[in-house]
Formats: sequence, C-alpha cells, structure tokens
Amino acid sequence: MGVPFIFLGMFVRKKLNSSGSTSVQIIIKARGNYKVVKTIGCSSNEQELQKLFYLGKQEIERLTAQSRLFVSENDTIVEQVFSAMSNASIRTVGLSLFSERSTTA
Repeated sequence: MGVPFIFLGMFVRKKLNSSGSTSVQIIIKARGNYKVVKTIGCSSNEQELQKLFYLGKQEIERLTAQSRLFVSENDTIVEQVFSAMSNASIRTVGLSLFSERSTTA
C-alpha cells in the first residue's frame, strides 16, 4: 500500500471559534487523539466556508498523493449542488402522498 498509515484517517472539519467565526481544518486521528494537520482558513460567510472546505479536500488529496481515478464534470456539479443544500431547503412530500393513497385504496 503506497499511503502511509498516518494519512488514512485524515478529514476536513469545521470548528466554531470563540469569536463566532468558523475555522476549516485538516484533522488526523492517531492513537485515539485528534491532531490539526493544517488550518485552511476561517470565515463567518457560508459561501467562503464551502470554498475553504473544498480547498481542504483538495489539500488532503495533495498530501496523500491520491487523486481520483475517474473525475467527471458531472460529479463536481453534483457535489456543488448537494454542498449548497441545507435541511431548510429539503421538503418532504412523500408521506402525504402515501397517506392519501392508503386511505383511498
């Protein structure tokens, strides 16, 4: 395996600072402890945080020297759409349709 063991548990996290801004960091879990590998940046703006999060993912790929084998433009677009969604923008409609069908059947 070409990847050192230490890089296998690397991920990007958002951490709320005491000032109210949010930091985006690359974290590694080693021996049960979390260690900050690199701080990508901090912001209070949600769009800027999404950009920093994406930069963090790119930095992990660079650090681990693993790039995706099959990257398509569609994958990038889908990732951008889902990362822009929040719980407030999702509406459930299936339950009401299901309950209407079960009462008429």
